[in-house]
Amino acid sequence: MTINTVNTSSLSPILEGQHNFRDLGGLPAGNGFVTRQRMIYRSGDLSSITDKDIAVLGNIGLIRIIDFRSERERMKRPNRLIPSVREILHISINDSSREKAVEYIARNDAAALEDLLINDYRRIIRENQEEYRQFLRELAFSPHLPVVFHCAAGKDRTGLAAVFLLTALGVDFDSVFDDYIASVMHNAALTAKLIHKINARGHNGETIRPLLEVKKEYLDAALAEIRENQGDLYGFVVNNLQADIARLQERFLEPSTSPR
Repeated sequence: MTINTVNTSSLSPILEGQHNFRDLGGLPAGNGFVTRQRMIYRSGDLSSITDKDIAVLGNIGLIRIIDFRSERERMKRPNRLIPSVREILHISINDSSREKAVEYIARNDAAALEDLLINDYRRIIRENQEEYRQFLRELAFSPHLPVVFHCAAGKDRTGLAAVFLLTALGVDFDSVFDDYIASVMHNAALTAKLIHKINARGHNGETIRPLLEVKKEYLDAALAEIRENQGDLYGFVVNNLQADIARLQERFLEPSTSPR
């Protein structure tokens, strides 16, 4: 596994208004299987998608959205209406770290921001297991597919959801990590834009980079919380999150078409 790098060949954006929207299909899951394509997507919020994007989502048959954002976030940046979507499920996971982030940004304290995210990943593991249980249960049994799950930027709450789902599907950890860290590149243009805007106001925009990107250290913190209190990652997904492994794999794996 190459730390903090991704395969850039898969980074062509599907949507114009949300570059972190991507298909979780095609990942190797062992025994000649890969994750099923055009069934499960992960994303940032869908508030800035274009009319063309809405047509794209209709063409891929998207009929369900799982939104991890808080009510405050949803009110601030409501998703655009997508006619093909039949159901929107809100599984709110608190973004309390963002409130403290404002203080650290004002102090120009990038190190404190990074520590904030590290501690927040640990908090999510401790406090939001029921929300991720519901997420995995919905994917296992809901008839409404294809589905996209997302938070605000599609990197932290969504990133952990993808880690748990891909682990349940038998994807090796290197591939799970590659998907997690890929948000850095998918969000690169937006990150650069926000940093430039802060620099233009006479402040140090680089201060907020830890808040805008994912890092190995963030995921390591979540995994450490799991190891210290719950066991290994797979055991956590099965025992704590109660993933129905057989059902998920039956629904979301397909034979690989690549030659061995």
